[in-house]
Amino acid sequence: MKTLSKFRYLTGLIALTFILLTSPTNATDRKSSSHNKKASSSEDKRVQDYKRKIADINQRVAAAQKALGQAAADYKAQVARREKELKGLSDQYRGKAASTKKVVGDLRKDQAELGEALEKYQKALQEKQAADAKRASDAKRAAAAKQAAEAKRKHDEARKKAAEDAKKKGDARRKPQPKKTDTKKRTSTTSDHQKRVAAARAKQEAEAKRKREYAKKKGDARRKPQPKRTDSKKRTTTTSNDKRDAIKKKAEESRRAHLKRFDTNRDGKVTKEESRAVVAAEAKRRDAARKKSSETSKKSNEDDRRKPTPKKVDSDRLRANYVRAQKSDDSAKRLYAKAKRAYDEARGNKKTYKVDLERLEKNYERTKKNAYTAGRVLVNAKRAYEYARQKQRR
Repeated sequence: MKTLSKFRYLTGLIALTFILLTSPTNATDRKSSSHNKKASSSEDKRVQDYKRKIADINQRVAAAQKALGQAAADYKAQVARREKELKGLSDQYRGKAASTKKVVGDLRKDQAELGEALEKYQKALQEKQAADAKRASDAKRAAAAKQAAEAKRKHDEARKKAAEDAKKKGDARRKPQPKKTDTKKRTSTTSDHQKRVAAARAKQEAEAKRKREYAKKKGDARRKPQPKRTDSKKRTTTTSNDKRDAIKKKAEESRRAHLKRFDTNRDGKVTKEESRAVVAAEAKRRDAARKKSSETSKKSNEDDRRKPTPKKVDSDRLRANYVRAQKSDDSAKRLYAKAKRAYDEARGNKKTYKVDLERLEKNYERTKKNAYTAGRVLVNAKRAYEYARQKQRR
């Protein structure tokens, strides 16, 4: 709309200018022709000069009008071309917008389907977890009931056994006691037997009493509501057990390694003498290895000194590398400058598309990295070449 309004405004301005330039010229032509008819005989040289100048001006005006018409035609053609390009861009944008909306719609649809599937899975998972928890609680209750029944049975058996023992003890008391003899031996034997019987009876009574008290305490403890263990506690206990096992395993491995290192006689014990002997032997081995390595390195250095060094070959190779690095650095710098100039021009031009700007920016960053890498390679090659030349001079 802005382009069309601008085009109409410029077209009106050109038409107005054309009218203003044409009107004085036609009036001058009519006046000059009539004047020529009336006073053709009385013309002098000065009048002819004026007429010639006026005719020259008329030609210049005609040329200007022609140029103005050509400019208007060019302007119309350029405006038409720009409008065509703008229409093509608008159609392209509409097509991209439509395809993007379609893709977004498909993605939203997939997102909704995934959300529904996630909700179904979460619901099924919660139901499964609730069922597992219910089965676990039922199993715990069944085990507690079974344990309580077993404790009750044991308690009843203990009570029954205690009652039987008490009945037996009563029957034993009601039995007639054997008559005392006059002999000293029988008297001592009977008294010892009675003491043993009394001691056994007291022991049985104490044992029955202890069992009754234990059964009573156990029944009271089972009748109390037991607090349920949470999964977090189980996980904490499992984690602590795993950590404890891991610590035990590491300690066992450390102990085995210690025994393997210091237990020379393999009796399962490490003494101070064994430790000192092992440490001394290891220090001796390290000193021997150090001496051997120093002798080997010294010998290799002497061999390297005796060998002739190909100085010229290394110098030529390093010089070729340096020249090649210079060329690569120059090429990378040129490409970097070109990419930077194109990117700066694109940033300054408002009509540049975003896609082109991103492409130029990526090209600029890539050439910048290449230029930096080439510069580092050049520095390293130059340093190596100069070091080789200095070494060759020595």
